[in-house]
Parts: sequence; structure tokens; C-alpha cells
Amino acid sequence: MNLAYISPSALPSRSANSVHVMLQCDALARLGVRVTLFAKRTVREASALRAQLESTYGIDARRLDLRTYYSSSARGDLARIAAMSVASRATRQADVVLSRNMYAAFALGVIARRRMLFETHQLELGFRKPMQKAIMLQDAVTTVVISTKLAECLTEYHGAAPSRHLVLHDAAPAGIDMVPVQQRRGDLGAYLHENLQAWQLSCGYFGQLYAGRGIELIEEVAARSPQCLFLVFGGSDAEVQQRRVTSRNRNVRYMGHVPRALAGQLMGMMDVLLMPYQESVSIGVAGHDTARWMSPMKMFEYMASGAAIVSSDLPVLREVLVDGHNCLLAPAADAAAWSDCVERLAKEIQLRERLGRAAHADYESTHTWTKRAEALLAAGTAK
Repeated sequence: MNLAYISPSALPSRSANSVHVMLQCDALARLGVRVTLFAKRTVREASALRAQLESTYGIDARRLDLRTYYSSSARGDLARIAAMSVASRATRQADVVLSRNMYAAFALGVIARRRMLFETHQLELGFRKPMQKAIMLQDAVTTVVISTKLAECLTEYHGAAPSRHLVLHDAAPAGIDMVPVQQRRGDLGAYLHENLQAWQLSCGYFGQLYAGRGIELIEEVAARSPQCLFLVFGGSDAEVQQRRVTSRNRNVRYMGHVPRALAGQLMGMMDVLLMPYQESVSIGVAGHDTARWMSPMKMFEYMASGAAIVSSDLPVLREVLVDGHNCLLAPAADAAAWSDCVERLAKEIQLRERLGRAAHADYESTHTWTKRAEALLAAGTAK
């Protein structure tokens, strides 16, 4: 089977959309699909791209047919990727077309009336709003969304439901094994080059330091739980340096950005993983707040690690998380409640282990990129 994947991404980069695109394409290719990927590249020489993709995302890029261009400017990237893909023979001959690029989806789905999958993760603004609506309403287009809530929001926003839609939450790579509980502290201590016996619990956060990601909440919880160690991975160099200067808690450490492969290993070394999203969540782009409909990849990577999860109790996250089954939930802005969860997990080792095992089982059964790829192929080939 041949599939054309039209991305909105610059590759490689740290952006969440690029991670989503690459991991999904890798899973499709591992199922035996010939994937032609259209994207912008951030490395000047095309010959260097595959090695860069493999080191950044931990995938086998040899499986992919890469159609890319290079530009030092971000101006017009979506339109250029769209034009490249629409003009390509590979797109015309593909058995399935999957586009996260709205301009390409409009050209193929609305103008050319092509049967296709259109994946969208947000409500578009300005002139893109009517374009998004027009794509969604095409009988031949299946709109892929990352949460049931996003499907509801799109219907309300455009005053009409998608003609066809498919809810597929984000995911984590298949095949991630849990680190034995008794091994975790030793592995983390070896990474940090220190003995961790002084700390009752290790708590990890992985992700951006944007507004709404809950970093201030972590600081408050750390102040209430001084016997617990809080490690924060992610953020730009400037953001990390600023946080290191302003943090007043000796038990909070800003570790900076780490490669994806190492981040996955480190998640598995933690006793507890924190997901302190707030009621308003930035993706680093002005005008975009994803808190109502998000499906963060981090959630599924946390589940795959087998560590206990403490998360903000946001309605959309309850599509996946179940309090007391695969996580503990706490109000997004209630530092006392968050601290209570952390303290409880520090004392109740069996609860910690039970939550981690349940989350890992849910990941294996439902939330891998492979299972997501299978659902995409089924939708793309359905009559």
C-alpha cells in the first residue's frame, strides 16, 4: 500500500507536530506501508536528513520516501509543502492520502474532491477558519481529531459537524518495557552521579516550559514536599537558565533539554511523573490555547514508562486517565491537593506500583503509534 503523508512540519525540530508526524510515519512504515512524506527540512543538504531524523526521533528513516525542501525562512512553509505535495505523482497515485497540512487538504479535498484523511489538532483562525470548515464538510474527507472534545469543539466552532470524523488520541511508540521498580532509583542515581537515599521520592516533569504547563505549580508542590526531589526536563536554554535563577527550592532541578531517546529512559527511572497542565495551555503560538481538547503525547509516554502519574484533573484528559486506576488526579491550581497526591505516593509504594502497571497496560492495549496507524489505514481504505 502507498500512503502520502503531507505534513505541516519542519524536520528535524523540537516541535510537537514534528514528533507526531515522524512517529506516526515510522509506525505506518513498520506495518509495511510505503510512506511518502512531504515536509520542509531544517538541514541544508538533503543527503544529511535521514541521519538527522534518526538521531532526533529514534526512528528508521530508511523506510521513508522523503520529499523535502530547504529554506532558512519560515515564510510560506505550509503553502510550499502543499504545492510540492499536490504536484507530486506520488500523491496522485497514493492509495491513501493523509494531510496535516490544511492548504494541501483544501486543494485535494475541496478543489480536487479527492478522498482523503485530514488530521487537525486545533481550531483555525482568520481566513483559515472557513478553509477548515470546507474541508471537514466534504463527503470524501474523514477528519481525524485527537480527542472527542476536539470533535465537539469543531462542530460548535463551525456550526456544523464534520461529514465523517475519527477520534484517535496521540500515542507512544510500541514496545516500551517497564523498568523494574527496584532498579529505578539506582539507574537515576547513576545518571545524576549521586546517592538518592536522602530523597523519599523522585518526581519528574518532561516537556515545554510555556505558560500553562504548570511549572509554577511544581515549584509550589516542591515547597510543600521538601523531602521529594523534582526534576524538570525540557525548555530552551534561556528558559532553563531563568528558572534556575528564580527557583527558591533546593529540591527542584531544571535539567534542560535531553534527546527523545534519553527522555524515554529517564521517564522509566522516576517514581512519579507529573502532568500539571493548567486551565489554559499554550503551544508556543500566539492565539492557540489547547487545554479544552488536547491529547498530549507526553501523557502516553508517561503511561508507557510504568511510573505512577499525577495529573491535573482536566475534562479532556479524562478521556484517557481514570483517577485511582492509571493515575491520581488533582485540581489544576490546587497545590495542596497536588502535594497530598505526592505525599500519598511517597508513603504507599504498592499504590504507586499498581497505578504504574495499569497505565502501562492501557498503553500497550490501546495507545501505541502502531495501533493508531492501523486505525488510520482502516479509515483510509474504507468504502
